[in-house]
Amino acid sequence: MSVPIGFKRLTIRIKDGSDPVLNTNKFVIEGKKDNGGMVSAKVSGLAVDAVKSYSSNKVYAISGKGVGDGKVDFDIMDFPEKVKNAVLGIVASTNGVYKATADRTSPYCSILLEDVTPQGNPYLMAFVDGMFSSDGLEFNTVQGKQSELPSEAISFAIGSDDNGLYYSTFVGTGSSTDAAGITEIKTDAQMVPASSGSGTGGGN
Repeated sequence: MSVPIGFKRLTIRIKDGSDPVLNTNKFVIEGKKDNGGMVSAKVSGLAVDAVKSYSSNKVYAISGKGVGDGKVDFDIMDFPEKVKNAVLGIVASTNGVYKATADRTSPYCSILLEDVTPQGNPYLMAFVDGMFSSDGLEFNTVQGKQSELPSEAISFAIGSDDNGLYYSTFVGTGSSTDAAGITEIKTDAQMVPASSGSGTGGGN
């Protein structure tokens, strides 16, 4: 089984019904100076609990259909305030003050995680629908010595699109066919206009 060796890039797409526009409804976090960088992502809850049916003193059938209550927990260094508030549905005033009101709701988003395998081939995982949430942040005193920049935690609750698709994974082989696979998974996550490729993309 191929696994990514690191975490190079996260692309977030706000699913607002419009074509993707960089820095408007599509945001890329990949370690560029003053634009945030990815520290880690933990994907969990994808499996459903298997249900065993018994008869004649033995297991007659096991049911484990579908995808579980999945989520992705991110740690992001220097998370851009504009991006964080956009994915949390927090709107800025004309003076740049972000205000969370009783009517605030996070928009539906899709996300694309990218890195490479130990062989140097592309590794992409897309979650095609879900919502971000953030439980808070932490203030700490300066202790008189330099330390690493702190990271911020944010979670993504995984849902499915109108076609029942939860996530897609593509592991490249280093061949000329990789481009088609990359285009398809980006289409699933609506990272490219629908006319740019084929896939099962849909969504709320």
